[in-house]
Formats: sequence, C-alpha cells, structure tokens
Amino acid sequence: MNTPAGAKLERLLNLTAALLNTERLLPASEIASKVAGYASGKEAFRRTFARDKSEFRKMGIPITTGIVPGSDPPVEGYRIHPRDYYLEDPDLAADERAALHLAARTVRLEGTSIETAFWALGGRPPEGDPSPELAVIPFNEHLAVLYRAISERSAISFRYRGEARSVEPVRLHFTRGHWYLGGHDRARASWRHFRLDRIAELEVGQAGAFVPKAAPAGSLERAPWEIGGEAWTALIDVDADVADWALGQVGRDTACELRPDGSLRLQLPVANADALVDFVLGLLDRAELVGPPELRQKLLERVRACATAGSGQPAPASPRRLAATGTQPPAAVADPAARAVQPTRRLTSSERMHRLLQLIPWVADRGGATLGEITERFDYPADGLLADLQQVVFMVGVPPYTPDALIEVAVEDGWVQIHFADYFRKPLRLTPPQAVALLAAATGLLGLTGDSALERGLLKLAGTLGVNLAEALEIRLGDATSEAHLTLQEGCRSHRPAAIRYYSYDRDAVTERVIEPYRTFAHEGAWYVRSFCRLSVQERTFRIDRVIAAELLEESFDPPPGPITATVWDPPVDAPWVELALEGPAQWVLDYYPASRIEWDGPTCRARLPVGGIAWLERLLLRLGPAARVIGGEGLPPEPGAAAARRILARYAE
Repeated sequence: MNTPAGAKLERLLNLTAALLNTERLLPASEIASKVAGYASGKEAFRRTFARDKSEFRKMGIPITTGIVPGSDPPVEGYRIHPRDYYLEDPDLAADERAALHLAARTVRLEGTSIETAFWALGGRPPEGDPSPELAVIPFNEHLAVLYRAISERSAISFRYRGEARSVEPVRLHFTRGHWYLGGHDRARASWRHFRLDRIAELEVGQAGAFVPKAAPAGSLERAPWEIGGEAWTALIDVDADVADWALGQVGRDTACELRPDGSLRLQLPVANADALVDFVLGLLDRAELVGPPELRQKLLERVRACATAGSGQPAPASPRRLAATGTQPPAAVADPAARAVQPTRRLTSSERMHRLLQLIPWVADRGGATLGEITERFDYPADGLLADLQQVVFMVGVPPYTPDALIEVAVEDGWVQIHFADYFRKPLRLTPPQAVALLAAATGLLGLTGDSALERGLLKLAGTLGVNLAEALEIRLGDATSEAHLTLQEGCRSHRPAAIRYYSYDRDAVTERVIEPYRTFAHEGAWYVRSFCRLSVQERTFRIDRVIAAELLEESFDPPPGPITATVWDPPVDAPWVELALEGPAQWVLDYYPASRIEWDGPTCRARLPVGGIAWLERLLLRLGPAARVIGGEGLPPEPGAAAARRILARYAE
C-alpha cells in the first residue's frame, strides 16, 4: 500500500505524464476527472492542484498556460510543451562527463548545488580521487534571470545606481571577485558593463527582441583606475620596501623608473581619478602622487578632510545598543570533503520525483541497469529506490490507465528494466540556475587547466543549451600564472617548504618567512595558499599576489592528514575590533566586510567590524573619508584615521 508521500509522488508523476502527452491545453476540470491521484471535490482539487503547480515551478518543470480554444466563458488550460521540457542528449563521452563533474566539484557557484544537473546528464560518474575545492564563485540573485534573458535574446530594464536603464544583454563576466553584465545600452547607443550587485528592479521583456551587437575590444581585467571616461597620466613615487608589491599590482610591464635606492616612479594612464586616489592611499605614507597637480590636489583634499575631522579616542561601545546580525566572517570556503559524514536522510517527494524524471529515461534508453549503479549515479537511497520503482513508478501512466498506458517496471536479481515510458523518453532540461552554475564551473576550471576533455564537454553542453559560450560567458578566477604562484603550487605537490618575502597588507609590513604550503585556492577573485608558517608557528593563509618572492627549499615536510580547509582568514580570539558610524556614502562597507553587530539610527548605521591590522583600518578610514567615524573599539590606537592622514600630509610637506 502506498504511503501519503508515495501517493503524492505518484500523482505528480501522473500529472507530468498527462501534460506532456497532450497536444492541447487541458482545463482544470479535465485534469481533475482524468489524472489519477486527485481527491473528489472542487475545493480539495483546487488546493492540491495549486500546490502541485508550485512544486513544478520549484523543480523547473515548465507549464504552459493559456485559454482553451473554443471555451465560453474563457477557461484556462495547461500543458507541458516537449520543447520546453526535454533536454537533448549532448552525447558526452565518458571522459567529458567526468571532466565536467570534476569542474563541478572543484569550482563551485556559492549557494547552488550542481549535483542535480548531472542527473539529467546520465547521473554523476563514479567518484575518482577526491579533489579539493579549488574556487568558490560568489552567487548573485540576478544570475539565473540574466542567463535566461541572454539565451532568449530578451531585452531587460533595471535601475543602476538609481538611474533607469534599458539594455540588450549579451554577456556575463566574473572577474576581480564580482559579476558583471555586458550589453548594449539602448539610451546611450553603446556597449556598457554593469556590476550585478548594483542592479535593482530587474525586469525581462519578450524573447527574440534583438540581434546581439558585437562587444568592443577591451577587457574587464583592467585596473579600476583605467575604467572610466577621464584622461590623465599619473606619476607616483613608491618606496623601496613596497616597490615590488606595488609593481605587481599595476603590472610588470607598466612604465616605470627604478631608482638606485630601490624605489620606483610609476607612470600610469588614468581614466578614473577616484579609483587612482584609492590605490595611492592604499600605500599609506609609502607612496606619493607627484602629478598631475589636479590629481594630487584631489588626493590631498580627501586626506585633509580625514585629518581635520579626527575620530576621537575610541571608547568602548555600548553592547546593549547593538543588535547581533548573525553574520559570520567568511573565514572559510566550505570544502565538501571536509564535511562530516551525515546519516542517510529521507528524501522529500519533490527530491524523489526530480531523480525519477532523470533516471527513468536513462534506464529505459540503456535497456536496463543495476540497482547499485542507479543508486550511485542518482544519489538515491537503495531501499527507497526499490520501493518507488515497484510501488510508485509501476502505477504511473496516462489516462485511461489501462495496462498498455502504464509504465512497466521489472526488477529481477538487482537488474532494473523500464518500458512503455515514451512521455519520459528524455530527461528534464536543466533549470537556469543549474545551467549557469555548471557552465560557470566548467568555464572557470577550463581557464586554469586547458583540459581538452573539459573543453569538448563544455562545448557540447553549451550547444545543447543553446548558448554561445564565446559570446555569453567569461569566468576569470584571478591570475594563476605568476612565478610565485607556480612555485607555491609545486611546493604543494612535492611537499617542499618555501622561503617567501611577503607584504602583509593588514599590517603594512614586509616580512621574510618559511612556510609549508598545503594547498592553493581561489576566493572572490584572488588566490591564496594555506600553509604552516614556521615564523608564527601556526597554520596561516597568505594571499599569493602579496608574495613578492618565493623559493623552494631542498627539504620536505609531512602534510597534515585529512582534507585541508580553504580558510581565507584566521581571526585571533582577542582580535581588535572597531565600531563605525557609517553615513550613506560609506555604507558599502556592509556588503564587503563581516559586521558582527549593527544598529540603525535613522540613516546612520553603527557597525562593529573585526580588525585584522591597524594598517587595514587606516586604509579603510582614508577611503571612506568624513562619511565614517570611529565611535568605539578595542585594541586600537587613538584616532587611527586622522593619524594616518597626518603621516601622509607630512610626506607631502603639508
């Protein structure tokens, strides 16, 4: 006898079969009378049918609605059009499917699961050697909507920094830790890039509304000060102790003059003066913006404002005035291999149905499969799978539910065969979130490895989904080709320590140390190495673009057993903290840094932030200017922002 959950699953499968097997719109009254599993009574049917439609939407099953032809008064009807439901077979070779699965395990789109996508591609391949997670790409709520708009050539409208925009979307980019949309701005009659986290009130128009215009030459990989409409040439003097690091930030091919004392004079093309000022102030009093006078004056105006405003002596904040946000520092990138083994859980009806809609066509097309193979490929607990095949799928079909209209399931000695399931002949197509997550993972890993099997599989999958990858998607996980990066990767592989010269951005100090590198990983556009630091005698994470030099030693070390977590920051238990009063222009801080406590007082936000180093706090305050005030803290020097501003002014002889 079927359980209530089994009865729901059977009803959902019957409804899917009926709506797929019709070429006309079915009115609700016909569904109620002919589709097995619905209770009698209009109100009971209405409530159940509404819940079932909601389940379909969550699973990505596309229901087409419209007015039933000839109905008077007009009656709404329903069907599932095969072109919207079925996923065409991308014909992946075994090595191509395995490469795609490896990409999904090593490059993850935050907040999404790609495992379900592999059920539509014949299930996940057998697990090979465990691979540590290499990178996490941050999720954005607009990704799936924009992916569909790009695929369907739908124009979009939205507000960007408060201004209405109408755009023909062509490309999604991920670079420098952020997602961008590239497309033709209709009002400006030119190509524009928009950061996704600044898009609001997004609306999508009709499909097929435009023919894509070619993107102009150029790259989002440019430095922030090179993106804009201004035209300057800046001269910047940089002290010797940070010269190597600064040159790495602007590019080794940048025009510069190396002086006998090791200092540099950089010559930078500038299209965005504010971004250049941010960069120079990031070097604190170790750099000076020499010219042109207009840019120098712009920097000095901001520094003077910080110096004269002052911040007052930090005083202990009043905890009772602050409300905990529940926000935790993004200190660790979750590593699937590091998670504790969880007991087998019972699948919901929707989870069971999603798996069945993908495994039925796979088993039928192959002529059969073992229970063990189905269990492994589709992550279906063995006892639940056997019960669903024999008690649920066996009773699924289309009206009038005669033996020839029902699915036939045979299970003998662990061998499963499925027949007469023509309406489930192909798997359910990928949802936009599944598609963009899988394409992003594969594109990101391909940019690092150049693996030919992955490239072939990605092109086949993109063709099946109707996406021109060269035009629609670009993923850059950060520069992984620097000499220091390659050296540290070799140290991870060969278990050899490395002597490094490291610029600590938080403390504004250059140190030399020996580390035992465990693994490298990317997070939000930057690469890191997790290691044991012999100088601090503890595990530490170092950002690789701040490693000025690295050299492997002629010795080896034993890495710790088990998986190495991809931890970005190790906050000490007694770390300093600061409480800031943030006005409107400074409130972007809440989107970038973990605030343990916040409180709103009208338009002003009070936020408590952990402080990794005093230099980090000084840079933040200089960047925020008078829009931020220190109103409390622990472990801080007096007036950190004003003190840094006065040191900078002294360098400029003011």
